[in-house]
Amino acid sequence: MERPQTLDLLRPMSKDLKIDIHGLYVEDALERVSGFIARAPKDTERIIVVHGYNRGTALRDAIRSRLHSPRIRLVEPSFFNDGETYVWLKK
Repeated sequence: MERPQTLDLLRPMSKDLKIDIHGLYVEDALERVSGFIARAPKDTERIIVVHGYNRGTALRDAIRSRLHSPRIRLVEPSFFNDGETYVWLKK
């Protein structure tokens, strides 16, 4: 069963979006996150990618090293949650 794509606004005036890719294969996850970035509103500053960390590092490593888009400014680990990666977008 495929996990539905998650699009959550974190705070009412936030320019952050969140996507959960738990349980996806690496290639599917990269494709889903790339599409999510492409469709994100222009004023989006950061996308929080929730990949988890208890069942290995394949998703985390792929997001942090293989995710590419002209909109990406920076990809970095979350400082608060090992199961998340921050993708900062260009303005």
